[in-house]
Order: sequence, then C-alpha cells, then structure tokens
Amino acid sequence: MKGSGSSGQKSVLFAIRTVIIGTLSGAALSAVLLVICTYAFVSSENIPQDFLPAFIIAVSLLSSMFAGFISAKISRQYGLVYGSMTGLLLFLVFLLSGFAVAHGTSSGGGSFLRFVLMLLSGGIGGLISVNGKSGHK
Repeated sequence: MKGSGSSGQKSVLFAIRTVIIGTLSGAALSAVLLVICTYAFVSSENIPQDFLPAFIIAVSLLSSMFAGFISAKISRQYGLVYGSMTGLLLFLVFLLSGFAVAHGTSSGGGSFLRFVLMLLSGGIGGLISVNGKSGHK
C-alpha cells in the first residue's frame, strides 16, 4: 500500500514539472518572438494600430502551441491534457504580467478569447507531439 501512494505522488510531481517546463519554454519563445517583431516594428515606419492585437494573439497561439508540444514531448503521453494544462498556465502567466504592466486594467472579452485560443492551441501542440512520428523503429 505504501508504494502505490508514493507512485501517485511521483506522477503528479512529474506532471507539474512537465507543465512548468513547457510553460517556461513557451514564455521564452514568446519573448524571442516579441523582441524580433519589436525590432521589425521599430525599423518600419508605417504600422497600423489595428494590427497589434492580432499580432499579440498570433504570438500567444504560437507560444502556447510550442509549450504544449514541449510538455507532451517530455511526457510522451496524454498530449491533449498536458498541452491544455500548459496552455492554461501560460495564459495565466501572460494575464498576470499584463495586469502588472497595465496596473489592473484589462478587457474581459479579449482575455476570454485569448484564454480559449491558448487552451486549444496548447492541446493541439500536445496532440501533434504525441501523435507525430517518432524517430525509433
């Protein structure tokens, strides 16, 4: 009996570690994409203001998909679950950092859309990772 409880604890700790590693990798990709695109925006002279929200959503989706891919690649199973959990955690990181920068002001509708899209893209990234071809024969 004692062994089964510690095994369950190890699997929960493994899941948490996997989701955190995926989230950190997604946040790192997001930072790199934002730095690259900021440089492109600064060097460009004519950028429409309507483009920025769509750009932010696109970077969020790519980062969430990458984060889900990484977390499911580490776990090698439950791609949809790990990917969605990673997308959720990455959304919370983005939301909290947005609140910190904007001093608590946020648009609720945009946040909900971003939440749903990041949750789905994280799950899709996890599914792609688990269902993709492996290099082992």
